[in-house]
Amino acid sequence: MIARKPFSWGARIAGCVLLALALLLLAATERGARARAAAEDAIGGAVLTDAEPGPGAEGGLVLVGGTPEVVSLATDLQFAVTAKAPVLLRKVEMFQWRELAYGGAPPSYELDWVDHPVDSAHFARPAGHENPGAFPFAAARFVAPSVRLGGFALSEALLQAIPGYEPYAPGFSQLPPNLAASFQAVDGALVTSADPAAPRLGDLRVSWAVVPLQPITVIARVQNGALVPAVGSDGEAHARVQLGERSLTDMLPSLPDAPRYAWARRALALLLAWGGAMLLLGGGRRGGRDEIAALLLAAVPLAAVAGALWLGTRDAIAVALFVLAALASAAAMLRLKRPPARP
Repeated sequence: MIARKPFSWGARIAGCVLLALALLLLAATERGARARAAAEDAIGGAVLTDAEPGPGAEGGLVLVGGTPEVVSLATDLQFAVTAKAPVLLRKVEMFQWRELAYGGAPPSYELDWVDHPVDSAHFARPAGHENPGAFPFAAARFVAPSVRLGGFALSEALLQAIPGYEPYAPGFSQLPPNLAASFQAVDGALVTSADPAAPRLGDLRVSWAVVPLQPITVIARVQNGALVPAVGSDGEAHARVQLGERSLTDMLPSLPDAPRYAWARRALALLLAWGGAMLLLGGGRRGGRDEIAALLLAAVPLAAVAGALWLGTRDAIAVALFVLAALASAAAMLRLKRPPARP
């Protein structure tokens, strides 16, 4: 066996304290990193906040903000209505009977604009309140074929996820002749009423709204140069879109912060453990064998603890750390069993 320098209980206690501090520091660092990694897995991966279009961003999860650029107009072909907007919405209403009943009182009936067919067969008193039935035109949403944000193309799913509409008054100069014969323009909408101020049962009103051009922020996957919803750990695709230019924390307030200076803290933990191991081994020997053995022994508990913390989140990393702990342990034992070099 190798003769070691005598050491005091004080050195042994100090060595244990340094080792404990190293393990606490490493555990705190790895728990923070693990929490961040688990949260990123839940949303589909780590988010790049300064990505630009190109091969480097392909397949990654990115945060992109700004005002969308509409390259191709959103178009309602049936009415020949276009808008320089990400999404164009067509609303169709018919002047119909509605049944009103409050607090058990006998129902009353009124004519009003309603955006869906009202089945008068279910009225308490249908006689004299019959509605025409199905609409000749359906409400619809029209997504612009080409919209870009920060140089990336926006997929239809993300465009559909942009919140908020505002009324849109299009020009009707291209209205098809068959529709021009039935409709007239009133306050930015089309109506079939002969007298718009006095609509009659069955009259139609068609109006439009748009998703306005305004700053937005999205978190999405880059796929063939386009931004698409990211698939999370639940297997569902999530379209994350918010109005305004937002930070990653604004978009994902529950995302834990990554540990600051993680690698510096890991290095400090290793130095503390190395110092603790040196004290427990009783100091160095000529040739530096004990210093190297102490370094190997210091790596064993650190790698084992880190591996245990990463289990279930990054199993490949955990296994690699366990293997490192085993190899460091074996190498340290072999080194300590070597006879000291002769002078």
